[in-house]
Amino acid sequence: MGFLSVLSAVLAFRTIPTTIFITVIYAAVFSTLLITDQLPSVPKHTRGLDFQQAYRDLHEVAARPHPFNSHANVLVRSYILNRVKDIASSYDHVSVDFDLSSNASWASGLLSTNPYAVYYESDNVLVKVEGSDEEYQESGGLLLSAHWDSVSTAPGATDDGMGVVTLLSMVKYFAENRPSRTVVFNINNGEEDGLNGAHVFMEHPWVNNTDTFLNLEGAAAGGRPLLFRTTSRAPLASWSTSRPHANVITADAFSRGVIRSGTDYSVYEQAGLKGLDFAFYRGRSRYHTKYDSIPGMSADKSKNALWAMMEGTLSSSLVLANDVKGKTRTESVGQGSEPVYFDLFGAVMIVFTFQTLQIVNIILLTVGPVILLMLVYFEHIIRVTSRIRSGYYRTANGDTHHESFVARASAKITHIFKGFWVWSKFWIALLLGVGFQTLLVVGYAKLNPFVIHTHPWLVFASTLSLAYLTTVLALTFPLTKHGVVPAPEQQKLSILLHQYVLTWVLLVYTTSAVALGGTYFITAWNAVVLLGAILACVEGMAGARGYEDEEEIGRQRRQVRGVHYDAVDTAENGHHDSENGDQRVGLIEETEPTEITPLIAQNGQPTPSGEEQGAIGWWIAQLLVVVPLPVILVSHIAVILLFAMNQTLTDGASPSGVYAAVSMLALLIVFPLAPFSMNMHRWLNGVILIIFVLSTLYTYLAFPFSQETPLKVYFAQSVDLDTSRVVTALTGPRQFLSTAIIPRFPSAFEQPINCTNAPDKLGLQTCKWEVGDAFVPSPGKNKRHYGQGLTSSLDKWVTTSIKRTGSNSARIKVQGLNTRSCTLEFSGKRVKRFSLSGDGGKGLQEGSEVPEDGLEQIRLWSRDWEKEFEVDVDFAGSEDEKATGRVSCGWAEYESATVGGGRTGGKIPSLEEVLLFLPEWAVVTKSSAALFDAGWEFEV
Repeated sequence: MGFLSVLSAVLAFRTIPTTIFITVIYAAVFSTLLITDQLPSVPKHTRGLDFQQAYRDLHEVAARPHPFNSHANVLVRSYILNRVKDIASSYDHVSVDFDLSSNASWASGLLSTNPYAVYYESDNVLVKVEGSDEEYQESGGLLLSAHWDSVSTAPGATDDGMGVVTLLSMVKYFAENRPSRTVVFNINNGEEDGLNGAHVFMEHPWVNNTDTFLNLEGAAAGGRPLLFRTTSRAPLASWSTSRPHANVITADAFSRGVIRSGTDYSVYEQAGLKGLDFAFYRGRSRYHTKYDSIPGMSADKSKNALWAMMEGTLSSSLVLANDVKGKTRTESVGQGSEPVYFDLFGAVMIVFTFQTLQIVNIILLTVGPVILLMLVYFEHIIRVTSRIRSGYYRTANGDTHHESFVARASAKITHIFKGFWVWSKFWIALLLGVGFQTLLVVGYAKLNPFVIHTHPWLVFASTLSLAYLTTVLALTFPLTKHGVVPAPEQQKLSILLHQYVLTWVLLVYTTSAVALGGTYFITAWNAVVLLGAILACVEGMAGARGYEDEEEIGRQRRQVRGVHYDAVDTAENGHHDSENGDQRVGLIEETEPTEITPLIAQNGQPTPSGEEQGAIGWWIAQLLVVVPLPVILVSHIAVILLFAMNQTLTDGASPSGVYAAVSMLALLIVFPLAPFSMNMHRWLNGVILIIFVLSTLYTYLAFPFSQETPLKVYFAQSVDLDTSRVVTALTGPRQFLSTAIIPRFPSAFEQPINCTNAPDKLGLQTCKWEVGDAFVPSPGKNKRHYGQGLTSSLDKWVTTSIKRTGSNSARIKVQGLNTRSCTLEFSGKRVKRFSLSGDGGKGLQEGSEVPEDGLEQIRLWSRDWEKEFEVDVDFAGSEDEKATGRVSCGWAEYESATVGGGRTGGKIPSLEEVLLFLPEWAVVTKSSAALFDAGWEFEV
């Protein structure tokens, strides 16, 4: 075997080389992505941050649940305050303000059907490190923000304990390494109950020292933190972490309302500050539960997650706080200045503006088709010229003259069929892919909708393998025989051209209709397919074998002294090489001897059309251009979305939407290999088929939850002080709640269970039942009578008075026992104006206004325990119509959550029962800010 033969066997466009190259590319992309997606270990040298102290701080902050309305919250506040005071005492340029004077009112939920207003009193812990540059001491500074409160059912190690201890480390770091610009730390309270601490910070004078912010948050329970979103491009210049993790698609999800939760970032952005939102996003099943704790994660995972947040915060803060030239403040203005950004393998950040993306799109949409049409036309002209020179048309006409009518008709039908299949099979493959993925999605949604909760990789393997099978098998059907299907090189060019049309149409849609930065991968895909198609056209024009007309190749002939002599293709030799996948035409054999038959038999040699006979390597260049980049870009998005969405179904996300997104991503990852799919080895196809069958069967049948990835159920309890009825409510999936969970609870034995659709969580149900005296909750001791026993009378829990102050106005007073939170609800006439006694008559915050239809609810939060709220309200509607509603207060303390500190006698026996009797594959979280509330109905 000669050198060229060996080289051809290794590098020609044949089955084994193509299969190996594509397998290596996908394996390299997936393995590199998975390796770089892991949490970094804590290094020996932590860049001047005291990591061990931060980890000790985390044990104090996340020792137990500490919601705003708990005495454990006060313990955490005291610890944080003492820590920052100790640091500030050694540095003149560091000052601390324990803000006990700011208060604020604002309206929220204005676009919902239940608009409400909030009154909140601050107890934020604020620190200011004055910058060394006098120009930026009073303005142009940096705001670093995190909240120390947790929800009532979680210690809050990642939400937001890691953010808080990171800020404590940064206070110490900037105290020792004074920045050029002033840095203000807002270590705030009340975020979990409505971003309250950030809102009230807007009333503090130190807000005027800042123009840029970095908010630290936990929207899940661990893993690698992500740059959630950014207000603009300028702050992104600071995102120079050693392992950046960011993608504009998460910001698009927030802007389009796909992600419905909020962070303090929203408040700062609304106030006009520019900045970044840095947060954990994986592990939603453990978020807001007892597993969001240091014991809930392994020691290495908790340390690595903490270091990832500390490192990212330090890197960004150093740039933002020392930017005296204003690079992180200088903004391009106007439409299209929004940033488009993403990281590649955690090694580099790519950043450009949306306007740049649109310009590139327009160039590709206009210039690309012109270039490609010209090349296709030139390639066609060159081919026709070659045929004319070779006498192909004269020979074809002569053959046609001697053929019978039936033979000519049969050839014509074959030609039409061939042409139709060649030009339609790409679109048929696309339709089959979408169709079968739809069936797979419906199967998951109907048979086992929550399985992605625990087995995201298996679901992704199922969708990915199905996408591969529908793409490859459709594009290689029917099997090649007697030249009915063109040579692989021509198929490759044909599919590239069709793929270009597909990406061009997608690009038109994303440019004109979607207008989102997260569609950058469509731009990249269209660009590389255009380049690949150009290379394929040039390959054809260069005369590479395999680009001759298939009829010309299939027409075997010999000439004897100027006479054309037709040979026949034998059936046994016109075969498909099943081992190598090579497409070959038959050997030339003699017909019956005639007077012009040569004396010596002339058996022809097979002409291989399944391998590239021209310049070896054309297809490799096209493969490297067309496949890797789209696969890399979409795979990055897939990993983020897969772990951001897989455990949102228990929050009320649509199963069809989640599985459809995974299926779409699978198709986008596989489809770039389509132009080379006809050469994929049948053994690989068999392996992929086995993977699809096994992964699909398992995920259709597997139980969807485990102790590591538990089902979340939502707890609430309500006490009607008018009737003394106590009702417990649990919210969760109907497939498990009423059959596998509630029957375990003694308080529900032989009780009527009323289950209805959850009002605020799509696809979930809320089940309620009345409990007996043993499960009546207790607010705890009155702080004015510690040690004197529990208050036993329910009517002492909430005291209220309501009086008319005008024809359409009233004054409502309410006070709760051992609480800092009360609520006014209006079920009849809504409230168009309100004010509180003692708020200084400030009214609503700037930019906030009561909607035209009025408010349904006013939420009241005090920094002091057992404060009496006095609220004056003006009602909307007719003066003759009575106003009705409910006045209530809420509590969030229970015995098992106050072990070791913060215990004042608060008890919630029903919650303790749920914690005790839940199956190991389920965990409880809070349904609202109050674990239980008690209230009176009113009419005035």
